[in-house]
Amino acid sequence: MEKFFEKYRLASSFLIGVFLSILVVIMWLGNQKDIEQTHKKKVEETAQLVTLQFEKAVQGNINTLQNLKNRLQITNGSYFDYWEYDAGLIVEQDPSFLFIEWIDSTMVIQKVQPFEGNEEAIGLDISKLDYRREDWLKTKKDSIINFTHWLGLVQGPQAFLIDAPVFYDGTFQGTITAGMNFTSQFDLVMQGLDQYHVEILDDKGTLFYQYGESARAENFPSYTIENPIELNNTDSGSWVIHVYPNTIFETANSSLGSYLNLVLGLALSILISVIFYYMQTAFTAQKSSRHANEKIRALIESSPMGIYAIDTNGVVRDFWNKAAEEMLGWRQEEAIGRFMPHIGQEWKDDFKELMDISLKEGEIKNKEIVRQRKDGSPIHMRLNVSKLVGNGSENQQMLAIVEDITKETEYKKQLENSVHEKEVLLSEVHHRVKNNLAIIVGLIELQKEGVPDKKLQMILKETQNRIYSISGVHELLYNTESFTEITFGEYAVKLIDRIRSMFDSGERNISIEHQFESRGLNINQAIPLGLLMNELITNSFKHAFNEQNEGKIFISFKEKGESIEVVYQDNGKGFDKDIFEHSNTLGVTLIRTLIDQLNADYTIQSVEGFKFTFYFEAKGRGAHSNL
Repeated sequence: MEKFFEKYRLASSFLIGVFLSILVVIMWLGNQKDIEQTHKKKVEETAQLVTLQFEKAVQGNINTLQNLKNRLQITNGSYFDYWEYDAGLIVEQDPSFLFIEWIDSTMVIQKVQPFEGNEEAIGLDISKLDYRREDWLKTKKDSIINFTHWLGLVQGPQAFLIDAPVFYDGTFQGTITAGMNFTSQFDLVMQGLDQYHVEILDDKGTLFYQYGESARAENFPSYTIENPIELNNTDSGSWVIHVYPNTIFETANSSLGSYLNLVLGLALSILISVIFYYMQTAFTAQKSSRHANEKIRALIESSPMGIYAIDTNGVVRDFWNKAAEEMLGWRQEEAIGRFMPHIGQEWKDDFKELMDISLKEGEIKNKEIVRQRKDGSPIHMRLNVSKLVGNGSENQQMLAIVEDITKETEYKKQLENSVHEKEVLLSEVHHRVKNNLAIIVGLIELQKEGVPDKKLQMILKETQNRIYSISGVHELLYNTESFTEITFGEYAVKLIDRIRSMFDSGERNISIEHQFESRGLNINQAIPLGLLMNELITNSFKHAFNEQNEGKIFISFKEKGESIEVVYQDNGKGFDKDIFEHSNTLGVTLIRTLIDQLNADYTIQSVEGFKFTFYFEAKGRGAHSNL
């Protein structure tokens, strides 16, 4: 035999080498296919996890908008008193909300938070916007949340517009509309996933989000996962997310080592080396898979929300993370293998109902429930459930994610009580200011009775009228629900009647005509405007008609876009513009000061009487501003 091998040593070695080489190649090819499947599965699982996280992020914002809408509907619109504060708080706390605005049933934007930077949106009629009109009307007709495609806004940036229709008193009232950009939320989801390039397109095919290096991994050209992102209870259509591995993925999962092992195995032609290579490669694949599982478990374990896996009978099967331990009080070893400990007898029927919904619909989204901690105290939680593994009824498991919202519930109740107390306090402040001003007017009236000088009596009367101009604003604020603005026409008519009664002696025929559009003004503009009207009318009665028994005064108050136009006109003897601009008399000085306070532009015409026209911008801020 030895001679045989000696004689045919080269041939036998060659044949053995060929045999081993073929065996190595066959084993290597099979292993490469397994590695490819492992990488592909890893990409698919990552794409699915990212898709679910994106859906959760967007759905959470939609639910926030829905809750704001529900508060308006439940209160039949009374919640509008708190709308601006609540909307502002949402925008401040969630960077994905660029703004939240109220569009009334006439398709005109009436409110927006934050107001600063979005002033141009107030009063915008979206029925004149072709890209908005049809979608908004469809929302009104179908009573469903409208989700526009990615578009540029009047305010400047690009975003999605979400319209939530509001109905109460049996009619459509308008929509709560939010501009949203999910870039910051999506970036948080993608942290630690730099090995992948992600693109998201809206239902129009417009790319509105991308993350990671876009250069594809050359060794994994077919690993592109396309998933739809479905948004419940909206007409957003299907968004499409594309996920594929990039060059960072290729570097982290390089197959260069496997090719090197193949070369070494073929060169040595030793079965041990080939077996070692195969085992080492298999070990590498298993290690990569184990490492991926460890990352997922570490993510679950470090999550601030309680996460656990249960079967269809409610028994905790796989894990019970630290957040669940801290939130509910039971340790992992106390929970796994037994029925969920935080569900007492009184909630078992509720659990069965929720499990039926989960099995039927495949998931539960943002369900608010009340359960019990280990110490017996109640806990308010927000529950999300989705299927985890298994298709049969025996091994099917569900992933439950719970969030402690006990403090949020308590804060909401405290906030409602605080708002009511502040309303009562503000009403009392306006009432007391009005009463104190009335006392001052009464004291002046007492002082006036002891003054024989008619001229001094007239000065005291004018002072009373100026005080009344301020007092009237606070009286209207006390008698309205707004506390921050008044209807100027109602106030102006009362002011005119008071001034007329002071100067009307029965011997003069001075008529006052007026046209006041129904417009609300905040207190910081109503007071100076009222004082200005008082000075103008008083000056006309005292100086314009002092040599005649008949005269006519005309006053108008109109909206001109975002500005207010006020026209004051009499047919008296006129008033020189130069005298107006340089006079140091109290009345003229007051008029100039009040014009400056309103930031108004004015013109004066003194031909055939006196005509004073001025414009100022109506401010949307109320009594607490520093206007």
